[in-house]
Amino acid sequence: MKLAISVPSGYNARELLLPLRERLDADDAIEHVLVVTPAAAFQQDLFPVLGEKYLLTEALGNQQADVVITPTIGLDPRDTPILRDAKQRGIPTLTFVASWDNVFKMERLLAKGHSGTTKEAGGAYEVPDYFAFWNAMNQDHTLRIFPECDPSRARITGPPRFDYFSHEDRIPTKQQLLEFLGFEVTAGPLLHGATTELYPFDYILAALDDARSAGTLPTNANLYASVHPGGDMAKHNYAQFKAQVKYSFGRREGSPHPDFKYLPTDEQTYMLIALFKHTDVLVNQSSTVAIESMAADVPVINVKYGKAWDWWHWYRSMVYRDFKEHYRYITEEGGTRIVGNDKELINAVQHYLEHPESERTERQKTIEKMITYTDGSCGQRLLDFAKEIAQ
Repeated sequence: MKLAISVPSGYNARELLLPLRERLDADDAIEHVLVVTPAAAFQQDLFPVLGEKYLLTEALGNQQADVVITPTIGLDPRDTPILRDAKQRGIPTLTFVASWDNVFKMERLLAKGHSGTTKEAGGAYEVPDYFAFWNAMNQDHTLRIFPECDPSRARITGPPRFDYFSHEDRIPTKQQLLEFLGFEVTAGPLLHGATTELYPFDYILAALDDARSAGTLPTNANLYASVHPGGDMAKHNYAQFKAQVKYSFGRREGSPHPDFKYLPTDEQTYMLIALFKHTDVLVNQSSTVAIESMAADVPVINVKYGKAWDWWHWYRSMVYRDFKEHYRYITEEGGTRIVGNDKELINAVQHYLEHPESERTERQKTIEKMITYTDGSCGQRLLDFAKEIAQ
């Protein structure tokens, strides 16, 4: 059996190819894996872990495959011709919708009449034969916006990248994590601030640092700010708040391909899981990191207010829109604390440091809703579905 997997960017490699790799290697029924990627010429630099079972190519072309798997149906326009070529040749196609919020993005583009960032880039959607999803909400939403899809050809598998959380023996210790982040290893709590490129984050770190200096929060608390791997580090200078700042692990400054500047190694991925597991409290605005933190049973605070005297920009920001749109999926079970000012923020951090078990039941409900399966077998479910389709 031969699988073809589209990897249009490093982000998509993180969602599909990389978390599936060990299962693909171990499955004797899968003889070859065709990796369709614009990074095909840079296998030794970007994918040195891929062995002889894998063939990297820039286009599907005349390559043979029993099933083609893509991470999008046009959010990345390079998936559109792959799906179209496969369907014209009678090869079954399966799209795993790679992120929980992608369906909302697909719907917005569909309303504009095209896939991809522009009509010229992507053209019309090429709907796959089969779909796989994180959860029931994504499935129902997709079937509403693509009524031509056959519900019997849709399956909820859960996201393969969350399988890493079950690999306990590979996850670094808290001491190793703190050393990696550049902190002195102390008994102090670790506060993780997940920044965004959509709205400033400095006012949040300022409030946390002021409370730490005043003794309202533990004076030995370690304050870490993560930056989206596609973000601009120049916008995240937080030295005045005595915070360590890093790109989300996996950023590659010297990548030979611009779309693969984010491509985590196994070691970086497990260090990221260590961050989620060993953080004491996550503070963010509206980030997917909240799901990953709740998967590690870490208390989550959502900041739903902007900078002082900045109402115009706050209410027009995409962060504020997120709370009114798809982010409600994360907050509606009450698994996070939503705060509306600095005082509520500090009170929430204090409470969670003293009572980390608070909202544990709600966090578990949210995770079960968002990723469906927590047994470490999402990747296997997706591969089993692909094998069924191929047969």
